Amino acid sequence: MNIKTFSGDGELQLIHGYGDGGFRVTQQRYKGDLVLFPRTAIEWTVPNLETLCLADLRPVLGDTPPALLLLGAGEAPQSQLSQLAAELKDKGISLELMSTPAACRTWNVLMTEGREAAAVLVAV
Repeated sequence: MNIKTFSGDGELQLIHGYGDGGFRVTQQRYKGDLVLFPRTAIEWTVPNLETLCLADLRPVLGDTPPALLLLGAGEAPQSQLSQLAAELKDKGISLELMSTPAACRTWNVLMTEGREAAAVLVAV
């Protein structure tokens, strides 16, 4: 049996619900779009998804972004966001583009596995 311990002082940011234009994360309700890190949640309005680029994400991802970025693009992604994926790949970051509900489920699995990741979630 392998027991995983989590480092850090904050609570692990698990998604307990989504819908009605927001999210319920670790006993707190957020209205609108959200950026998640393992121990931090940041309310942030996602710019136009069709033109989203690394420069848009830099203020919330910081100087040392994780190697995996989940992007929950609403009900269903309408574009592959090829430019963003290429920019992130050049920086060593893998982009996983999916619907917001799928991103929420994936986020919780990654967090319970102790993985380092970030998620940008468009509210549904």
